[in-house]
Amino acid sequence: MPRQSLAFNAGSHNQQLNSILACTQNIRSSCDTVAETNRTIEHYVGDFPRLRTVMDNKRHFGLVSESDVRQARNYVAAEIAPLLRELIVRAEDALSKEERYARTLRTQATQELADLEVRSYPQTKSSVPGTSPFAEDDTFSPTTLEEQQELLEKLQDQRKRLTEKVTQLEQNAQNRSPQSSSMAQ
Repeated sequence: MPRQSLAFNAGSHNQQLNSILACTQNIRSSCDTVAETNRTIEHYVGDFPRLRTVMDNKRHFGLVSESDVRQARNYVAAEIAPLLRELIVRAEDALSKEERYARTLRTQATQELADLEVRSYPQTKSSVPGTSPFAEDDTFSPTTLEEQQELLEKLQDQRKRLTEKVTQLEQNAQNRSPQSSSMAQ
């Protein structure tokens, strides 16, 4: 094919210009479409960095079927039930030991109170009413009377302490009784 002349050819030059003009308009239209697409995409994905941060910082839970939940609950119950039974038996044993100990202390306190009352009243030789416990034939000196008063005060203090201890043990036993019944359930 012969080489085209570089000289000005108005017909071909006009056709080339129209072709270039059409290409430029198509490129402009494409750029406008791309710009509009970018704006639309930016509108919809502009929140993604924030959402990604939120998703990274929060735990996500998947949905689990009810049968899986039942199966897991049954497995845990099977694992824990023997341990619970053993703990309940131990708690009942400890509670019964504490109750026996409280009964023993209560018995001791009752015995000590009875002994205290026996010691607190001076014994007389005659049990005839109207006779003084400090009759002339009794040999009570002021020192023995003072000793007996000191002994009486000591015994009264001991009685008070024992009564408080019994009350405290009874309260402990009462506090433990609801716990053992709730553990049995």
